[in-house]
Amino acid sequence: MKTRHSTYPIGKLLLHVIDQSGLDPKTCFAELGFTNFSKAIERLDRWLGYGEGNALLLERLQSSRFAIDANLLRQVMAENDVLLQRKREAATKHEENAARKGFEPRLEVIPEFSRPTQITMFSLTGGNRRFGTGLPNGISAWPWDDQLAYLKRVVPESFAKHQGRTYFTGKIVGYLYRATFDSEPVQLTVTGDLVTQEEPLSLAVSYLRLR
Repeated sequence: MKTRHSTYPIGKLLLHVIDQSGLDPKTCFAELGFTNFSKAIERLDRWLGYGEGNALLLERLQSSRFAIDANLLRQVMAENDVLLQRKREAATKHEENAARKGFEPRLEVIPEFSRPTQITMFSLTGGNRRFGTGLPNGISAWPWDDQLAYLKRVVPESFAKHQGRTYFTGKIVGYLYRATFDSEPVQLTVTGDLVTQEEPLSLAVSYLRLR
């Protein structure tokens, strides 16, 4: 077995247990009841690389002569959970920063159906993005009335350009306008008029808001 490392507390502990067993890895895993060495190594690598994995490895370890002290294992798993949470938060923040940096104001369509008729083709063709419209980068700084006037012009143009339909989600029943990354999307009709907040959001709009 090649030399392995881990940045996770549980990964380091597992490597220590294997090292202290006095057995070569294949013999050690065989004693734990794993007959397929390659599969056993895959289970180990999951814990080493991601800090979490199939519980079977830990269960068999704890029922063997190599069992880890229960208090130590609880402590290590608690430390491991803290590190996992920190990494998840960092990944989420990184994704948000990337999305914020790449944000451009757009008009997105509200389709008739929230579920595509052909999911694979829908994904391969870029979803409904092609039916939306890019907007001027500085539009959020315009006076609100000027923004509405611009939308009133471009929405019907976009609707007519695509003949009021998408490929896999039916008719275009409205549009969403989002001027900045942090702003709530504004719902528009196919003629570019504002939809009053008292009117209920369609399932399609709710879906788009959660994306």
